[in-house]
Amino acid sequence: MNYRKALKALAVTALLASALSVSVTKSYAAAPTILGYYTEDSTEAFPKFHSYMNQISTDTFNTDINGNIVGKVPTQAVNYANSVKVLPYALVSNYRNHDWDSNIAHNVLTNPTAKSNLIKNMLNLVKKNKYKGINIDFEAVLPEDRAAMTKFVQEVAGKMKANGFLTMVSVPAKSEDDPSDSWTGAFDFEELGKAADVIQVMTYDEHGVWSDPGSVASNPWIEAALHFAITYVPSEKVLMGLPAYGNDWNLSDPTNKSNRLIEWKDMPQLLASTKATPIRDAVTGSMVFNYTDAGGAKHVVWYEDEASIKQKTQYTKTYWLAGVSVYAMGMEDQRFWDAVSAGLK
Repeated sequence: MNYRKALKALAVTALLASALSVSVTKSYAAAPTILGYYTEDSTEAFPKFHSYMNQISTDTFNTDINGNIVGKVPTQAVNYANSVKVLPYALVSNYRNHDWDSNIAHNVLTNPTAKSNLIKNMLNLVKKNKYKGINIDFEAVLPEDRAAMTKFVQEVAGKMKANGFLTMVSVPAKSEDDPSDSWTGAFDFEELGKAADVIQVMTYDEHGVWSDPGSVASNPWIEAALHFAITYVPSEKVLMGLPAYGNDWNLSDPTNKSNRLIEWKDMPQLLASTKATPIRDAVTGSMVFNYTDAGGAKHVVWYEDEASIKQKTQYTKTYWLAGVSVYAMGMEDQRFWDAVSAGLK
């Protein structure tokens, strides 16, 4: 551990000690934020489960390289959200052709014309479609664009605030700040936290179908990410992410091409069809099981159940967070929301 890391570790330890010393007197927010991410697959889930949340973010927009916003406004969902007092954000990302596009992010962050165009279009999107704020979800941002990312968020937040709107920034989970890291380096939590109203920490996808098998969101990994986040961002601005999915790895396929995401609502059927016996992993708090498919291929599945979602939701109280975000509506069922609700009590 180098000197800088040692200082950071000491700072986190001191913060946690301070937190524990006042835990009996500091009250948790009476109405924590419960944000559901809305996708094209959320049309039935949102009206069914809207009473469990007080915010949504519609993940239906991307930016092109020139700062033009591509996508459709889910008008019915936004109108419904406003009618039931669920605050709607418009999410704009740099997702393109089934992956995150670093070049798009680079251009809209560094090209003055493209950046100005995107900020103008974001404001018009929010104004004209009854949104209450913007959710910036740029991923795979080049580490050399760190300063440009910060400046962009500052400019967006300034424009939104001047017009009475909110700014939320989605950031990757990390436990240390390495500006050279290819995935997390572009995100300066301290500066982003000063500019934005909400920092949504994506505490999911610790492991994914593109990687080696493992928990989507293990307890130690989440806690390390939250320790880091609240060291640099006021805890009342931080949302932690909860996954409504697990992953199935085909261990007989070295290419990882046949691995697949399993939605929360489909896990009981997979368990029934494979007759597998899941166990709780003691380290991660997540569930895991193995099975052999009809073709003889061996699989391992990691996922969250009601107990782990409830327990992980309780970190909102441990770290006095603003609340939770759920990715994504349409993947879950009643059991999932019951677990979230139980964890927030």
